Amino acid sequence: MQSGDVATGDRGGSTPRPRSRLFTVRLWKEQTAGGSEYRGSVRDPIGGAFLGFRDWSDLCTFMIERMEEDETGRPTG
Repeated sequence: MQSGDVATGDRGGSTPRPRSRLFTVRLWKEQTAGGSEYRGSVRDPIGGAFLGFRDWSDLCTFMIERMEEDETGRPTG
């Protein structure tokens, strides 16, 4: 393979890669008195933060806060 190939990890451009963050998300369906609902948990395996959630907006808020921590270097929330 040549050194400029994408498979080697060299994108060839000078544009920096956006920062990324790894999250572990677990979802399950739980029976309730009114039917069923989806519930979940999310973990930041690097920082150790954890959240159990029922509402998708809580999941999004958690992940955005962790991403903003990376940018500022300070915990949020």
